[in-house]
Amino acid sequence: MTATGAQSEGKADVYKELDKFGKFQVFQYILICLPLMMVSMIHVNYIFVAEDVDHRCRVPECEDANPSVEIPKWWPQNVDAKCFRPVLDMQRYRRSNQTCSNNTFLEVLEECHDWVFENNNSIVAALNMGCESWKSTLVGCIHNAGMIVSMLITGWIADKIGRKPTIIACSIGGTIGLVKIFITNYYAYLAVEFLESVLASGLYTVAVVLLIEVGGESKRVSAGVIFSYAVYVGEVCFAFIAMGLKYWKLLIIVAYSPMILFIMYIFLLRESTRWQMLRGKMDEAKDTLKMITRCNKLEVSETEISETSNEDLRFQFNVVIQKEKERMKDILASKEIMIRLSVTSFCFFASSFIYYGMAVHAVLLPGNKYTNFVLAALSSFPGDMIALFTFNRFGRKISLQCGYISSAVFLLAQTYTPDSIMWLKVALFLCGKLGVVVCFTGTYTYTLELFPTSVRGTLIGCGNTAARFGSMLAPLTPLLSAEMATLPSILFAAVAIIAAAFLTFTPETKTLPMFDTIAQIESHKSKVMTHL
Repeated sequence: MTATGAQSEGKADVYKELDKFGKFQVFQYILICLPLMMVSMIHVNYIFVAEDVDHRCRVPECEDANPSVEIPKWWPQNVDAKCFRPVLDMQRYRRSNQTCSNNTFLEVLEECHDWVFENNNSIVAALNMGCESWKSTLVGCIHNAGMIVSMLITGWIADKIGRKPTIIACSIGGTIGLVKIFITNYYAYLAVEFLESVLASGLYTVAVVLLIEVGGESKRVSAGVIFSYAVYVGEVCFAFIAMGLKYWKLLIIVAYSPMILFIMYIFLLRESTRWQMLRGKMDEAKDTLKMITRCNKLEVSETEISETSNEDLRFQFNVVIQKEKERMKDILASKEIMIRLSVTSFCFFASSFIYYGMAVHAVLLPGNKYTNFVLAALSSFPGDMIALFTFNRFGRKISLQCGYISSAVFLLAQTYTPDSIMWLKVALFLCGKLGVVVCFTGTYTYTLELFPTSVRGTLIGCGNTAARFGSMLAPLTPLLSAEMATLPSILFAAVAIIAAAFLTFTPETKTLPMFDTIAQIESHKSKVMTHL
């Protein structure tokens, strides 16, 4: 063996050691997953915090000291107790010794603006929203609208200034939601809900990017599964907290307060070495690699890392430094990138629309709403294990397509199952949720592999923006049931089938490397076309 060959082999050995998954990566994964859990809690908070509460109109002159939501005996017949207030005939009222009865009211109704609520667990009671059910629905829509804004800018910010500072800013930003417990005006509440979402929701974009870049080539699928598990754990925890506390202000305090502690990530979290190398920050990248050798107790000395040239280090990690930064015009100029972006954006939309639509509908199923929500959240866990197995065994595309189609089949089946067979209806619903979970997790993993490091954060942000349109529309789907009970499930199934069809236009990424630039993807595409 020549001296040059031995030197090259030695450098390869250094890379193999540094690419091993060890204590450093586990610790970084934990740090990334903790804020993900917290943000997923605040992302579903409106399902319980802004849930509808049974109510009736208040008639102050007739109410007892502790009025009940049940329609009282004195209430006039054939009068809507939720939205209209019967007008007292004051002469009859005085003649009856200020006692209300069916005949002490005029044949006149006024619009109700004050209500008796079953409980005060929701902002519906606290903000006196009464029969204006659209207001509670709008809270979820506004939250998801804030996510759209966040996804549009967070990926770009993460590509420009780094993954670490973006994660810290998003993690701490969610604490603004604590202000909601002091608000007494509905529109002010909406404004804070929107701002909270804008500041925190971008974490979904940057966290999954950092997970896959920290884990390396061998953990590409695992990173997507771990990301999804962190989200599901947060949702399950929030459901149990809601089940125990119920009162909306306590829910917000418990879910939001711990997020201030993420300021410590300034000292604990490390930047992505792949991003550092791509941006030419080689000194910082080497410092991170030295920390990896110490934490993982690798057979590589810090001197070896220091003495490795920048070019050799980038070569071993298969990173091409950007001489010219790729911008939006480069994305738009690439037909292959635009096809991938269009398909994955619709898949993001479909996964989020169906997933969060089913989360909203879970509390409308027969039985206890908390139990149903927990079951729906728990059904996500085996879905991710299925995704992990099928992605590694059969590939990304076919797994996603089967997930969408199976979800559509189960959703349609549960729709036409009689409510009297409650166990079967719930079981089919959970199976449908299982199918979309495979897609929800898989879309992140697949998209991360389709896009290059140079614009990965930006394009994942575009996909996540499409996902937020889906989650913004999801809270509105119960309104469709008023037109036709089966309409929401038919809509979910149709969207799933379209997503499965669109995936035929993108390549399988199971055996492809992680590309760093658009030029690399274009070069690889031209080679494939040449061989064909």
